[in-house]
Amino acid sequence: MIVSSLFITGCAQSGKVSDDMKDHIETELGTVEKVTVMSTDGQEVLLDLRLFLQELSGQGQDLQISSEPLKQEDVRFTLVLYRTQQAPLVVTVGESASEFGGHTYRGAGASYFYQWVNKLTGKGVLSQKIQSVRLAAEDLGQARVLNESEAEYIRKVMGSAVPEVDSRNKQYPLYPNYRMRMNFADKPVEVAILTPTLIAVPFGRETFFFHVDGILFSRLTEWMPPSNRKDDRIDPLFKSTRIRITANGEMNVKDTKLDVTQTTIEQGIAHQSVRFLKNADPLIVPPKEPGKKQYELHFLVNDKEQRIELYPRYFKYEQTWYIHDELAENVWKLFQSLRK
Repeated sequence: MIVSSLFITGCAQSGKVSDDMKDHIETELGTVEKVTVMSTDGQEVLLDLRLFLQELSGQGQDLQISSEPLKQEDVRFTLVLYRTQQAPLVVTVGESASEFGGHTYRGAGASYFYQWVNKLTGKGVLSQKIQSVRLAAEDLGQARVLNESEAEYIRKVMGSAVPEVDSRNKQYPLYPNYRMRMNFADKPVEVAILTPTLIAVPFGRETFFFHVDGILFSRLTEWMPPSNRKDDRIDPLFKSTRIRITANGEMNVKDTKLDVTQTTIEQGIAHQSVRFLKNADPLIVPPKEPGKKQYELHFLVNDKEQRIELYPRYFKYEQTWYIHDELAENVWKLFQSLRK
């Protein structure tokens, strides 16, 4: 069995494969007719069979059988190899371990195997045939299905997307938070437009990042132009160029400044903090006991500072009180993320 053979090879003390084992592996390669990867939430992606078989022989080194099983919460993928007239081979893949045939394998080879499957899966996600696309601008509360010519443009952009190797990206989506729901024959895939040149594609517990042509963002602004809603008092804060935290309350924070114009990372944090504010509900009657002030937020918009006073369950902005859930803690964590 192909994967089993490779794993056994990795466990051998010499690290070498006999001619008979190589012949056996080559024989098994010929029986594989389809390879897919399933996410932890049930999405299934078809891999490039030619590329998979071509690179598979490089797997199976530096592996050891482990008595510690792969925990369910650590599973990232399920790799399924369909064989002609035989039962499929199934490998459960984690970042530092894989399970196959009742055994758990760990070691440097297991981490490399995960990275390899991750890379192939990312390519497979966007290589599926897109049937239709639904575009949404979350910050605007708008959505519509793209027409065929617009959808065709999206197909071309996705077809030329380049994978981003850093999977620990800290980028929050920029205003107006464009998202695309791309419908495939099997199951739809959500795509978040983080910046004009960076998109994110969730896949179960994984998230794939891709670089795309910046013209895509320009097209989206044509199809769904950003515009502040006149009846929304918080929307103008998306245009802030600087945010200050003033530590003049009970919460353990420090005076902090965020230059929104520096990079898209700072801009994304600023926009995400505004989204936290927008999730709060305005109150008709001010709270009788708001508690002690935690700290203040100051948004610089058109050279004028807008002050927000944060309390344990409320905040006050332009004489209006809002009720929220852990807003002060969540906004502070956003600012702290820049230092990690």
